[in-house]
Amino acid sequence: MRYLSEFKRIVALIAFSSLAGCGGGGGGGDGNNTVFTPSWQAGVFQPKSTFANKCVSRPGTDAETGQPYQAGTRTDENNFLRSWTNDLYLWYSEVPDVDPSTYSNTESYFDILKTSAITASGNAKDRFHFTYPTAEWQALSQSGVSAGYGAQWVIIGTAPNRRVVTAYHEAGSAAATNNVIRGVEVLSVDGVSIATANTQATIDVLNEGLFPSAAGQTHQFVLQDLNGSTRTVSLVSASITSNPVPTVTTVQPLTGGNVGYILFNDHIATSEARLKDAVTQLEAAGVTDLVLDVRYNGGGYLAIASELAYMVAGNTRTAGRTFEEL
Repeated sequence: MRYLSEFKRIVALIAFSSLAGCGGGGGGGDGNNTVFTPSWQAGVFQPKSTFANKCVSRPGTDAETGQPYQAGTRTDENNFLRSWTNDLYLWYSEVPDVDPSTYSNTESYFDILKTSAITASGNAKDRFHFTYPTAEWQALSQSGVSAGYGAQWVIIGTAPNRRVVTAYHEAGSAAATNNVIRGVEVLSVDGVSIATANTQATIDVLNEGLFPSAAGQTHQFVLQDLNGSTRTVSLVSASITSNPVPTVTTVQPLTGGNVGYILFNDHIATSEARLKDAVTQLEAAGVTDLVLDVRYNGGGYLAIASELAYMVAGNTRTAGRTFEEL
């Protein structure tokens, strides 16, 4: 799993779930039980490596570890999620410990492996618990490609006063062609009101329309422009290549000197070279201060964050210092 921006899926509306676990999200039983699985004991957690890469049906090799997938069971997959959660989940002590063998669907088991606590504001303590299909995540994280319109939505509030507003858009996208620019508000999608939708069916319509699962989908939007006028447009989803560092510039404040500005939207692989180019550009401009705008950045690769910190702070300030400790 990866930590992904809350703005990339409307988890404020409903938790987004897709393929989960080693063998995907299919149902059915444990399959061919060819691998020994330790029996479940409440509060006792086997090392997650015991179950790593044991899948119901998945040929090939794990792209990150280089280890081949092994014949496993649905319970193996669930056990991996259980141990992985106990090791790495922030609120691990608040997760219910349920026998993995009682769930024949890995997605359903993953859905319960989170805290159910509510914050003082009435929101879920964990707003980021969802899964991503492997192929889609690899396309996004390695190449910046995902299905959409090129618009980044921001969700404000909850029903009955929920709002969805455009934060920015990608150049050359459907959003750009249809003038869905910063500040344009979405009033409804496919006839469902953003403000008042509160049933599973209407939430599903909004999620599919705002965050299409594939290219080539057409959805109807009622928009409110900056001048208050409304219009209806049909947006067709496409494979959008995002620019994680779309704006690099300098400003000259009244006090003198040059202040650099970098808009950094995603810690994905393609941001590495763009960040290097951005810092090189600002160094050449003689900047004395830097504004790093990460208000739409939901995180990602720690290596990218570490490299950027080094580029900003320099060798002298970072030598011998720890950037992160897991």
